Amino acid sequence: MVVDALDGVTDQDQRLAGRIEQEGRACVIVINKWDAVEKDSHTMSAMEKDIRAKLYFLDWAEMIFTSALTGQRVEGIFALATLAVDQNRRRVSTSVVNEVLTEALKWRSPPTTRGGKQGRLYYGTQVAINPPSFTLFVNEPKLFGDTYRRYIERQIREGLGFEGTPVKLFWRGKQQRDVEKDLARQKKGSKN
Repeated sequence: MVVDALDGVTDQDQRLAGRIEQEGRACVIVINKWDAVEKDSHTMSAMEKDIRAKLYFLDWAEMIFTSALTGQRVEGIFALATLAVDQNRRRVSTSVVNEVLTEALKWRSPPTTRGGKQGRLYYGTQVAINPPSFTLFVNEPKLFGDTYRRYIERQIREGLGFEGTPVKLFWRGKQQRDVEKDLARQKKGSKN
């Protein structure tokens, strides 16, 4: 995704970024025309902060400041794009996923409701690529609020990488699994 350094993030850029995230595409944010921007020691960090605030749903995307006119950092785009695509297609074993989840649970336990019910995360497994998607098996998905879900996603990213690609998490409860098993048994029984 290319953003003009002089114009900043436009409405069209935001729509495109939203589509990238929705479709689970790998992404690198390229800030072009960097040569035309007056700079001091804080310009790059200030611009990155501003762009990340406007494209907050692509917070996982790598960012590079370039100039097509001078060729500054243009070669770096290809390395970042290749990394992003590789990460989008990468598969991780269930044992590695569960090592990361076990470590995350040690640092921060699932939330407890006022009634004393606590969420339990049993295990997780990667179920798809393009984008990397994980199913987390829990006692009751409702017990895991947005804050804890973001924490687990962050821990998966930190523990497993996945730079430049969205990560999807599906939270499945015990009741959902029991219903699916019953349906499978009924379907199997109707064939006999």
